[in-house]
Amino acid sequence: MGGIQKLVTVVQSGLAWDLKDIRNQRGLTLEDVCDKLRWQQSKLSRMEQGQQCISQVDLGALLAIYEVHGKERQRLLHLTERQDDPGRWETYLPEAPGPRTFFRLEPEATALVATQLLFVPGLAQTADYTRAVMKAGYVPPEQVEARVAERMERRKILTRSKPPKLTMIVAEIALRRVFGSPKIMAVQLRTMLDIAELPNVRLWVVPSARTADAAFNDSFYLMDFPHDKSVVVLDSATSTVFLEESDKIDFYRRHASRLVKAALNPDESANFLATLTKEYQRE
Repeated sequence: MGGIQKLVTVVQSGLAWDLKDIRNQRGLTLEDVCDKLRWQQSKLSRMEQGQQCISQVDLGALLAIYEVHGKERQRLLHLTERQDDPGRWETYLPEAPGPRTFFRLEPEATALVATQLLFVPGLAQTADYTRAVMKAGYVPPEQVEARVAERMERRKILTRSKPPKLTMIVAEIALRRVFGSPKIMAVQLRTMLDIAELPNVRLWVVPSARTADAAFNDSFYLMDFPHDKSVVVLDSATSTVFLEESDKIDFYRRHASRLVKAALNPDESANFLATLTKEYQRE
């Protein structure tokens, strides 16, 4: 993937990523494509890196070579009209794969703030916990294992050579909701404790008695990228919204700070998880 710092908006960067992905799937090089279109290779390279907007005419020419038709062609052409617009809204059914945009952006982030009201943050989930959540969430049985593997793959960013900073702000209720069994929850909380000990990770648990006063009513995911670019992700069962307007980013950043003030400090949070883990082990 190209560095997110070179990309202008979520839509433009997504279109650029899609084009590069399609070309690679077709087994074509920049030279192959540009020779057919009589373009300079630098033109297509800039498009694929999100360094310039893509016109419908140029996109149509590329899609003809890539043999992209029907709904997928229309989807990509529609994105050319929104390249300068901030934000993106992706819809899907619970049984369909999640948003590609999210999986493209997360590995590029330098800092992540995961606030979770009802679930353990995705980057801290165990395979058994994820499996139980997905089975409870109408994911078709034949898709569960692939999605579990995908989520486990995501966690690798926390231990790579230059990992992002991760702040997990989790409501107490999320830790008390039993998915699978008490045994699965005990292993899940021990895993969270291990992850919270990483030097780039901080855990804050918001006690149930404080969630209302802190207005902890919804979950959100704040991603920071190089050159002060940021995106807020709002998730539901059938859609994901990506926000990048500065006023909205500032609002959610202030909200995260408010939640941290209401939370137990990292040491207290770790002790709380350890105590709750023992409770699950006794059940």
